[in-house]
Amino acid sequence: MRKILYCLPVICLFACSPRLQTPVFTASPALADTAVVSWHAERPLSWEDYKGNPSTIREANVGARTSCRFGMKIDTVNTPGKARVIVTSEFICYQSSVRANQQTPSLLAHEQLHFDLCEAYARSLRKTLALANLTPANVTSISKDAFLQTYQLYREQQALYDAETAHGLNPDAQLRWKQKITDALNGLKAYQQ
Repeated sequence: MRKILYCLPVICLFACSPRLQTPVFTASPALADTAVVSWHAERPLSWEDYKGNPSTIREANVGARTSCRFGMKIDTVNTPGKARVIVTSEFICYQSSVRANQQTPSLLAHEQLHFDLCEAYARSLRKTLALANLTPANVTSISKDAFLQTYQLYREQQALYDAETAHGLNPDAQLRWKQKITDALNGLKAYQQ
């Protein structure tokens, strides 16, 4: 049986709003290329990736909204007798938006770190699952528990990142967080997809 569990935290410059979603279909490859961007070290975000409608940003002082998610796909069909879990980290283009007059390099750098933090927690989940003794019988419960624990920590860190950096307006705090997130990614490099 193949199960898909996705978490869609919408990362605003103000708050995180989590939603769990289980897709019943997948987008066509052509649409998927423009609808989401998978995290990759050599593929940073650009303002062109922000395809959402900025008029949906209700808060007057919010310049951009970044929507990213990490999730997992559990597959016991294609690996008989074994359990395989694929953890993804994605930026959702049409749920992410930026006001035209706010497209600055510093704001984009702040938003990129939201996505990088998402990847760091995806790697953390990959590590947890790699160290677990997963079987077809226990993969769902172990993966779900690991996901929920990781996701709770992720939400807390996203909120702390925005609070400490004043949503990217505190350059010293922004530099500290950039180093912290870079260190986390490097420390979990073995779990990069």
